[in-house]
Amino acid sequence: MIANQGDGPAPGIASRIVTVVLGIVVGAVYGSVGTVAHPVTVTIGSIVFPYGLVVALVGVLALFIGFRLVVGGRLAAVGAAVGVVGIVSLFSLESAGGSILIREGLTGVVWLVGPALLGALVISWPSLPTRTRRLEAPDVKESHTP
Repeated sequence: MIANQGDGPAPGIASRIVTVVLGIVVGAVYGSVGTVAHPVTVTIGSIVFPYGLVVALVGVLALFIGFRLVVGGRLAAVGAAVGVVGIVSLFSLESAGGSILIREGLTGVVWLVGPALLGALVISWPSLPTRTRRLEAPDVKESHTP
């Protein structure tokens, strides 16, 4: 006899699909916000600091790590990476009106490549074994002092 002969999908499949779709949507939203914010800079003296790019990349890294830790697997992080990299790639193209959201230069190249590299790093990072607490007290020999 075969278990799960129902017409519907197995219970785990539906939640996985929802998780991936949620990851793609959240990744696309964050990729959109990061694309708009990445060229923001601040000038301190003669140094131009691209804090928009730094904040966007740190946020992308936090998004990927957060999905990986909260969901407990790589699938949601893959969805988020697909969403971020997909929307960044889409916004790197010239629009019908001729505007470009990601300009040429170091900041644009880092924003184009950075999320893909961070996604690959977080997704390929090995899962660490969980530690279990020892429930019983360790054996301790009592010392008798005369």
